[in-house]
Amino acid sequence: MDRGRRFTVQERLRKRRQYLDVYGRGMKVHCPHFVLYALENGLRYHRLGITVSRKIGKAVVRNTIKRRLREVFRTNKPRSDVTFDLVLNVRKSAADAVFDKLQTDFREALSRLEKGKQLAQRTP
Repeated sequence: MDRGRRFTVQERLRKRRQYLDVYGRGMKVHCPHFVLYALENGLRYHRLGITVSRKIGKAVVRNTIKRRLREVFRTNKPRSDVTFDLVLNVRKSAADAVFDKLQTDFREALSRLEKGKQLAQRTP
């Protein structure tokens, strides 16, 4: 596997404080299957955190969703110069979504995030 395509330990958000920072100071993008929160991190790599509530389903369902979203992130890492901490809050509809739809939603969320970032830089 190509080194740049791995999902390494350093690319994960692990601490509650990291999640709270992204929620509190980051941008939010709504999608049909998840809500994406993003905050610039100043590192050389992007980091990902995924939250799946027990309302979504039992452990097998939640773990399957997380595994699929990690793979979506791994194969579609943002290619921008600015790096982000990303948190995905999964919605119930993600349990029934096909992989391609999750991938499409993630790509659209990233493009909307980039547009929002550009607009924020233009406004005084």
